Amino acid sequence: MRGGNATRPWIYYGWVIVGTSFTAMAFHQTARFSFSIFQVPLIQEFGWGRGALGGAYALMLGSYALFSPIMGNLFDKKGARAVMPWGSVLVGTGFTLAYFINELWHVYLVPCLFVGIGMALSGFAMHSALMPQWFQKKRGLATGLALSGSGTGILLFIPLIEWLISTRGWRLTYLIFGLAVLFIVVPLTALLLRRGPEDVGQYIDGEPDPPGHSPPKQKEKSSSPSLLKVFRQVYREKNFWTLLIVVFFMGLNNNSILSQLQLYLVDAEYTTALAAFFFGMLGAIRMLATFSMGWLSDFIGRQRAQALSSFITVCGIAILLSIPHMSPKILMGWIFIFVYGMGLGGMSVCYSSMSADAFKGPSFGATIGLLEIFFGLGGFIGPPLAGFIFDYTGSYMIPFVGIAFGLVCCIFMSLFVYEAPKGTPRA
Repeated sequence: MRGGNATRPWIYYGWVIVGTSFTAMAFHQTARFSFSIFQVPLIQEFGWGRGALGGAYALMLGSYALFSPIMGNLFDKKGARAVMPWGSVLVGTGFTLAYFINELWHVYLVPCLFVGIGMALSGFAMHSALMPQWFQKKRGLATGLALSGSGTGILLFIPLIEWLISTRGWRLTYLIFGLAVLFIVVPLTALLLRRGPEDVGQYIDGEPDPPGHSPPKQKEKSSSPSLLKVFRQVYREKNFWTLLIVVFFMGLNNNSILSQLQLYLVDAEYTTALAAFFFGMLGAIRMLATFSMGWLSDFIGRQRAQALSSFITVCGIAILLSIPHMSPKILMGWIFIFVYGMGLGGMSVCYSSMSADAFKGPSFGATIGLLEIFFGLGGFIGPPLAGFIFDYTGSYMIPFVGIAFGLVCCIFMSLFVYEAPKGTPRA
């Protein structure tokens, strides 16, 4: 029974939510980034161009961008348990149906369109919106742990996917991963997700007594404003436009480079197995960075942590561009994944925490969904453009250098434009 004499439970259910988000992110983000691995056998078997396949990836991110604010608003009104398991259903179904790919448009439809909408229902935005409902004092840490599932999934599943493709073929690999999502992630999220601490008789942060920042009551959450009203509330905010610019360049960076990474490393004379290994290890470093930079942002301020992460990412891109001209290749691969992975993971968790600091409330799901339109826009533009430029010039130099300049803009926006709300870690 809740009240002033309540004792602290042996486990705060918020950490169960973190674990559930961690697992879902591991599978869902692997589904997204495995596109880079599946491109290699698809090009070999069907002869499709990199630009054409980049268009399929663009559809994935475009559908994610289109549906994210809608699903975010639905999340605010109905809660995580009513929305997020359906994302896993779509991701698992898309991969399962990919077993039957025979035409280029099949790639656009399944897995790309299914995965894009599935990620809108249960991807970065929704899991980022879920953490502030459970954590205030340790928001950076909790968000970092939850989002580090993305890096863990890449670490564990990307090399496994490459091995399965080389030994069992790409069709069976699609099928196995799709069924794993349907039979593992769907039941897990459906059973364990909750709207907020009040659903399990607890208070935010696991406090035994109601803190001054306890979450809104259930009926207040169900009366969340419409998506249009949310936009009217936030579009005059300077932080909204600051974060919009930051997340656009994050989307351009993450999706352009990671969608082309396996092909880039194979072009640089890595074997497909070694390239997939480095891709997987990039996930390990990203996991470390998501956790450590989320923790660090609680102390030095989100802006400084974001600017530092952006700078590290720029250094990683410079190293990546030097790989074809440097040796030994294995050492250069390790240096790249460490530097780029630290920047990549740090940017994601700091952006999520900055968004929560600025817009936490009953409409946060819709707000971060609106911001994710521009993450999706970066993903919509970047991969096909990088692929077409490569098809025309034989090099990724132009798009990758352009991305690096965009990240320099993120550094400026984080340090000099974003304004940390009162009561949050400041630069």
